[in-house]
Amino acid sequence: MDQEPQGMRYPKVLPLSLLVIFIGAFGYYFYVSYEQPVNHLIEGVPYYGVYNLYPDFTSAATSIATVLRYYNDERVSFNDLKNKFPDLRYDKDDISNFQNAFNFFEAQGYDAFSIRLLNAKYTDRKINEIKKFIKKDIPVIINQQKRLDTKSDDIERFGWRVVIGVFDNEKKIIVHDVALGNNYELSFDDFERLFVPDASRMLAVWPKNDLAQSLPKPGNGTQYPERSPIMENAYEIIGAAGRARAAVATADAVCSNMSDNPTPEQINEFVRLNKESIKYRDEVINNPIFKDMPAYFQFRNKFYRARSLMRIGEVSRAREILINELIPTNKNLDESVEGFEPASDFSEVSDDSARYAKVINGQMPAVYEVLMNSYRYEGKYKEAINAYLPYFEIYPDDKYALKKLEQVRDELSDPSSRKPLKGVVCIGGQGVIK
Repeated sequence: MDQEPQGMRYPKVLPLSLLVIFIGAFGYYFYVSYEQPVNHLIEGVPYYGVYNLYPDFTSAATSIATVLRYYNDERVSFNDLKNKFPDLRYDKDDISNFQNAFNFFEAQGYDAFSIRLLNAKYTDRKINEIKKFIKKDIPVIINQQKRLDTKSDDIERFGWRVVIGVFDNEKKIIVHDVALGNNYELSFDDFERLFVPDASRMLAVWPKNDLAQSLPKPGNGTQYPERSPIMENAYEIIGAAGRARAAVATADAVCSNMSDNPTPEQINEFVRLNKESIKYRDEVINNPIFKDMPAYFQFRNKFYRARSLMRIGEVSRAREILINELIPTNKNLDESVEGFEPASDFSEVSDDSARYAKVINGQMPAVYEVLMNSYRYEGKYKEAINAYLPYFEIYPDDKYALKKLEQVRDELSDPSSRKPLKGVVCIGGQGVIK
């Protein structure tokens, strides 16, 4: 039998070798890049947000508290976290807060891992990077655009939330979100759409060995409460409330930066912003589910609507709301919706800018300060003092309020001490008060 010539064997061997190399390379790539499906929900991650924590807590502070309390770490109070991680409002990529959080956790005895998910290395693997930690029962803090329909005047266009579950089978992500509630579901597609160039970070932390040994087992051993029906319909109302807060905050900034002789343009802008805030408050109050929202949420939106009415010169209308709607309901404001207990002491407000958020024994003392100012705007100092006194039945040791009370008493007894009120100046003087 004739043997096959040598020159005819090698051409067959070469393709076979290339095929073996290709299969090996593909196998190696498949081995190192293939991610096993994850269908896992971490048990025992607490929820904190608008339903059990008053809304002046930022999404950053709340997300960090969520992770700390999951690990049963209560060394840092809610209020301390609020002061460490302040509201960045319109800042897009809060790198400073993320870096501060990274440093904070490390200082507290945690290992920390943080990356920018829109970095070229991770763009196509965002959910896979998160899954690595979820399957190990490590919640993941993420920074995203807050809403799919985010508007330029939202109070928080970008913010933080905590991923607690990933389900490949159903293509969904489960998060705790300060505004949208517990166990909030996002499809993979929507979740990825919320990552934008300026908001695409993740942070995962877990206790180092020494800290882990000093803390109880992570979680609380209980199942998540069902999402309240209120939460399922709260998306629009919370968005409108946030826009109202943004408008009034901007108006207050405009007023504080005015001189004693503001220009007509400055006055018009101040009034415009307050009217915009009133419009959004009306959207909130007229929403069918408003009556089912937490008592504090309802009270605060009516309260700020009255305050904005006063800031556009509608003092009589504002006072009617204060006397007829707010003072009679100024109680039990620390109650939350069904299934959620208040997570923090509502009186834990230390900075002056948050005085109007303070609740003591279920009551908000600031409502009496605004009522006092309504009379003061009209030059009725005796009525202003009488309106202010109930404040001190709730909060007798408030140094700021005691000083203001003394000032109003001086204005009553000595007319020469009266100076134009800043709020009156900002709306164009007493001549525009109705």
